[in-house]
Amino acid sequence: MIDMIASFLIAALMGMGVGGGGLLVIYLTLCRNYDQISAQGTNLIFFLCSVTASVFIHISKRKIKISQLVPMALFGVAGTLMTSCLVNFINPKIPRIMLGVLLIISGVITIIKSFRKNNKENI
Repeated sequence: MIDMIASFLIAALMGMGVGGGGLLVIYLTLCRNYDQISAQGTNLIFFLCSVTASVFIHISKRKIKISQLVPMALFGVAGTLMTSCLVNFINPKIPRIMLGVLLIISGVITIIKSFRKNNKENI
């Protein structure tokens, strides 16, 4: 039951564009004892399934331009294929460290942007 609740909440965050994928990897590695590579692969599949509906909604509301969607999808697939081949040749600890660093950088950037936005609103 806890897995279903966690999955629903993470899918909702992904659908809203918040970035729940990092949360899913953390949940799978810490709570479900997945290894990092399996957690990231599961996250990619989960992401594709949970975000598909939101893409159609955003296209219908004209928040996504089809002309931009096709190149992004092609580069995303190419990057995924290259990474899935590369991961077989590197130490399994490296993706875990890279994901952690990426999440920290993303969090810091989000906090800085939030402070800048709040400062502009107060001026």
